[in-house]
Amino acid sequence: MKLAATGSSVIGPAHEQDNLPNQDAVMVHGILRGWCIAACDGLGSREKSHLGSRKAAQEVRCVLRKALQKPSTATPHINQNIQNNWHDHFSTNIRPYETTCLWACVKQNGDGQAAQVGDGLLMVKANGEFRVITPPRDGFGNQTQTLAQAKATDWATVEFQLSQPGDGVLLITDGISDDLIPDQLEGFFDVIYQQLKSSNKRRCKRWLTKELEAWSTPKHGDDKSIAGIFRTE
Repeated sequence: MKLAATGSSVIGPAHEQDNLPNQDAVMVHGILRGWCIAACDGLGSREKSHLGSRKAAQEVRCVLRKALQKPSTATPHINQNIQNNWHDHFSTNIRPYETTCLWACVKQNGDGQAAQVGDGLLMVKANGEFRVITPPRDGFGNQTQTLAQAKATDWATVEFQLSQPGDGVLLITDGISDDLIPDQLEGFFDVIYQQLKSSNKRRCKRWLTKELEAWSTPKHGDDKSIAGIFRTE
């Protein structure tokens, strides 16, 4: 079995024009011959959300490093640790740092876990079957859950096994997901897999970055981030 992972994040045209930072954060990290990834999207209405998203990605890495050293850690427990650590870092002044959080990890044997709170998309292909784990959006378009206020029941979670080449898990923030229609999702997933399979983490990241910078909806000004883990052999 061979696993590969990649990710990229680019600032949206609107934020670049207004001299604002990229409010997304991506993390791709190898742990114990497996991989962990995160894609976090700071709320545009919060002045320090770029710091909140970066901290969320860092906490995902820290929590998963500890979790993967144990035989099994339940996904809800990982979620709670990420959220608690993030809250503790910002203490009581968390509102300016609000961010969504999507994360996933896959062990060297192909066993995987993933979860999401807030906007974006979490997609998994396991045993050759493609699934969107993100629940249908409810509420107004500008409302989303964040690490600041989410309850345990607000997290969407999944456990899976990457049993064959082409299986994987993909995280994307809403700067991408809002432009994709449901019928495109599996094809989009497979394009990322094929690119990673035929290159490597670094070259695939460069390719992803170019694709996101030249996004086919040029007036979509939001930041765009993506991270994935795939079984390539």
